[in-house]
Amino acid sequence: MVDVTRSNRKLDSIDDLMKSFVTWYGEVPPEGERIEEWVAMAHASAWIRHNIGRGVVQSYAIGFALENRWWTYFFNRVTTPGVAAHQSWCVEAYNSQALSWSRAFLYWSNEGRWGHSRRARAC
Repeated sequence: MVDVTRSNRKLDSIDDLMKSFVTWYGEVPPEGERIEEWVAMAHASAWIRHNIGRGVVQSYAIGFALENRWWTYFFNRVTTPGVAAHQSWCVEAYNSQALSWSRAFLYWSNEGRWGHSRRARAC
């Protein structure tokens, strides 16, 4: 997996932002490869086929695979009026071992870094 984390630099796209989160969070092994849309369409997992690329999700989505394992992440930006210092994101994750989670995270674009939100509950 390509490390797209950059300190003190704003990321160029939502794609870079999602990849930087995956790298920062550390759940996907470094050897994991991004699941491109053309690969997702023929993937053995119906979850991947339906959610990556032209899937049914209504959020930003990214997936990674390594051998027979896979990980998917769905990003929804949460707007917080009057807060310009950081971006708030709700991230949902699912993997091939039937594990899932949903948590709130913060992204400081001026610093190029992610952090856990103080909101301990799922978003």
